[in-house]
Amino acid sequence: LVEALAGGDESALTGLMDRYEEPIFHFICRHVFNDEDARELAQEVFVRLFFNVRKFKPEARFSTWLYQVALNLCRDHVKSRRTRQAARTESLSVRDDNDEYPASDVAVENRTSSDEAQAREKLAALDDGMAALPHDLRTALVLTALEQRSHQECAALLKTTPKAIETRVYRARKFLLEWMNKAGFAVLLASLLR
Repeated sequence: LVEALAGGDESALTGLMDRYEEPIFHFICRHVFNDEDARELAQEVFVRLFFNVRKFKPEARFSTWLYQVALNLCRDHVKSRRTRQAARTESLSVRDDNDEYPASDVAVENRTSSDEAQAREKLAALDDGMAALPHDLRTALVLTALEQRSHQECAALLKTTPKAIETRVYRARKFLLEWMNKAGFAVLLASLLR
């Protein structure tokens, strides 16, 4: 598909979008904490793919190249004033009301409004902690803990060494553990970042 697109077959872009659009969207959501901005940035990834596909070197992995485009857009977005001013109200889970949750009816009925308020408070604290992480630490943590990528894959994507990724993930977890301890939610963090 990449070769076809580079050769001028514009319909190949649809095939690439079918394969990568949702994973790229979820990847971006974990960096910008806002569904609307993430959708715009995901679209921009494919616009850049369309106009820059000839820059892709076939000896590299296409997915690594595409995620690098997404990561660069996320970095630019995070630096912008609009991002700093935006309220961080979206959950890390990137779920909307149409998503299905595997929960029993009994569990849903027994959930009280105070339980829901506490859950929202925990997620808000975790969102704030993730947003407060330095970008290089957050990126390494998102790629390994949330995207389930190996240190080797992350190192290739971020143009560093696997040992550097390991160090960044360690520092990110330590930072978040301290953050959540201050907020009184360390147990939640430990379960999320295993």
